[in-house]
Amino acid sequence: MNENENEKIVCDRAAEEERSARGNPAEKRRGRDTFALQKSPVFGIVVVMLFTLGIVLMPGEKLGALLLGEKGVDARNLGNALFRIVGAGVMVWLATDLGLRIFGLRKRLHGFLWALPFLVVAVDNLPIVGLARGEVSISAGIGSWMLFAFHCLSVGLFEEIVFRGVIFPLILQKAPHTRKGIFWSLMLSSALFGAVHLVNLLSSDPLSVLMQIGYSFLVGAMCGMVFLLCRNIFACAFLHALFNFCGLMADELGSGVVWDAASIVLTAVVAAAAVAYGIWLMVYKVDGPKAFLLFGEEGIS
Repeated sequence: MNENENEKIVCDRAAEEERSARGNPAEKRRGRDTFALQKSPVFGIVVVMLFTLGIVLMPGEKLGALLLGEKGVDARNLGNALFRIVGAGVMVWLATDLGLRIFGLRKRLHGFLWALPFLVVAVDNLPIVGLARGEVSISAGIGSWMLFAFHCLSVGLFEEIVFRGVIFPLILQKAPHTRKGIFWSLMLSSALFGAVHLVNLLSSDPLSVLMQIGYSFLVGAMCGMVFLLCRNIFACAFLHALFNFCGLMADELGSGVVWDAASIVLTAVVAAAAVAYGIWLMVYKVDGPKAFLLFGEEGIS
């Protein structure tokens, strides 16, 4: 019997023991699964990805202009945010229908504490060097700030419910019950998150989109790790929203040189530290048996 088989037996046995200790059979915690997505996770992932693309491609600026009376950045942020809020609502219903309990807070303090260092990655996305040197200026009014923040929150919430709240559990359900199964499920869900940004080829140059896919993969892996630690989708959504807010602030609300040599070096150092920390968490802090208990037959608790 090899190491993977031993680990699978340990995971399955620990999950079964915890079910018995709770006195709460798995069947009682399953959702209705109206569309039988748990039995056909690939079909479910395809449907959810297509729905996500549909929301992303909605004419947000036109909706915003209809409400604000003029086109522009504010209209785009408002319209896109409203479409994503609707999308998030649909995904919340789907997660509930699947029996995925991804909104709880009980007994998760230690997970939030281990996830806190990832906030450094989000804050580092600020144009810190440019702001310190006066090379970046923020000139937008309070109304634009609020609409921009609303947009960032809506994107974080929608995309995290889609990719960490629904797609990740569907992948994990069919993965081998080992730590490697968790790791590769995390990588695949992060790759899908990066791939969805290919839609930006419609409005950006290929090189920029390629770079965006790369760092979106890393951000997806980071948020997935936070999900494993906290088992709460709002923690992932907040981190995602903060990352976007810090990174897009200068482009959306001001002007100036965002990237220079010092900024690139600082970001590379922080990214390398985050990757090393994530690997350490995966090896030493992610509870394999509990992960499959939470993401498998009983859903997420």
